Amino acid sequence: MAHDSGIPSAVPFRTLGELSGAWKAAPAVLVLAGVAAVIIAVVGYEPARLWQGLLFNWLFWSSLAIGMVMFAVALHLTAADWAWSIQRFALAGVAFLPISLILLIVVFFGSETYFHHWLHPEGFDPVIEGKRAWLTLPSMIGRDFFALIVLYGLAIAFAYFSLRPDVYGIVGPKRNGIYERLTGGWRGVEAEAARSQKVRNHMGPVMGILYAVVWGLIGIDLAMTLDPHFFSTMFPVTFFWAAFHGGVAATAVAVVLLRPRLELEKFVTKRQFHDLGKLVFAFSVFWMYINWSQYIVIWYGLLPWEQPFFIDRFDPPFGIISAAVVLLIFVIPFLGLLSRPPKMVPAILAFFAGLILIGNWLERFLITVPSIWEEDYLPLGIPEIGIGLGFLGLFAATYLWFVRTFPMLPSPASLAAREPALVAVPVGD
Repeated sequence: MAHDSGIPSAVPFRTLGELSGAWKAAPAVLVLAGVAAVIIAVVGYEPARLWQGLLFNWLFWSSLAIGMVMFAVALHLTAADWAWSIQRFALAGVAFLPISLILLIVVFFGSETYFHHWLHPEGFDPVIEGKRAWLTLPSMIGRDFFALIVLYGLAIAFAYFSLRPDVYGIVGPKRNGIYERLTGGWRGVEAEAARSQKVRNHMGPVMGILYAVVWGLIGIDLAMTLDPHFFSTMFPVTFFWAAFHGGVAATAVAVVLLRPRLELEKFVTKRQFHDLGKLVFAFSVFWMYINWSQYIVIWYGLLPWEQPFFIDRFDPPFGIISAAVVLLIFVIPFLGLLSRPPKMVPAILAFFAGLILIGNWLERFLITVPSIWEEDYLPLGIPEIGIGLGFLGLFAATYLWFVRTFPMLPSPASLAAREPALVAVPVGD
């Protein structure tokens, strides 16, 4: 994907302007819908529906946010000149991370629902006892919060060093305070841009490794341990990869929706959409590959402890969700983005990226709920969808705050400090 990026010599300072009443009201309405769904779940449904909905929605929206940040980190590390004008759209996912950390406190209040298999086992269970050193609630809560504080802290620091060189001296309503805090101890434009580049070069590899470890750990603790008999070394890989893939798809949707409002048509062209489309397509194939790799070993080997995990998800009532996940994340995007032209049409790219996000939402439902749901009907309705809309409102509010507050294009000084790509192959449009 390395090619002539066409970086201009003059780059405007561009943030999202004043929002209409509908844009301002939409996140609040969605949050209220989420609150209503919580009340409905408590009053009209079984309590398990509330806690299940909170858990898998937290996993999905938190995965989306950190996946977007890691996509921005990957673009920086690979010196992806083609993506210079869209990298901030991925970085904006960082705004949701503090909300994610706070909401995890609420999620853990449902531990009796999630972890009842190993918190209160019926009789002696050799598998659970063999994992007892790991399966203790206080240690789980402690290690998960510690790991997330470190990972989220690095993500926020990466955003800080990305934005710091570009906001010095900018004035405007509601900006002065945060810009002054970001640029304290200013050293000069060129020095700050070079320092920012160097610091992020060091942070990037550490964040990549830490992301795989921490988000794999979250997948183990908050998804795999829901069925304490199930174990797969591929599970944390599928978990953090789905998050990264979702981050790429969410970035594509955000670019398509906000490019016209930010008036970035000159800077985000069909070249960016083509490369984004190639990533969305390729990562869908890789998602299928790693999930198939996990499944085929268990199926072919007839592994006794692992098979029930898949049986529960292939049989009714969850079988239809398994089919929908494969169709939405792999089959439909594969067929729709296989050729070159659809990747360069913003509306088409956003459509397939949106399908992938819906598939990822269902995938988070699928890897969690069947392990703890004990009825014979599908628990996917008003509580789960409503809670998801509430999370969407929080995510949209934080994302729009970032886009309205910080420049969505890097400054000329930041671009000048970038290191050249190892390979630059000019190609046609």
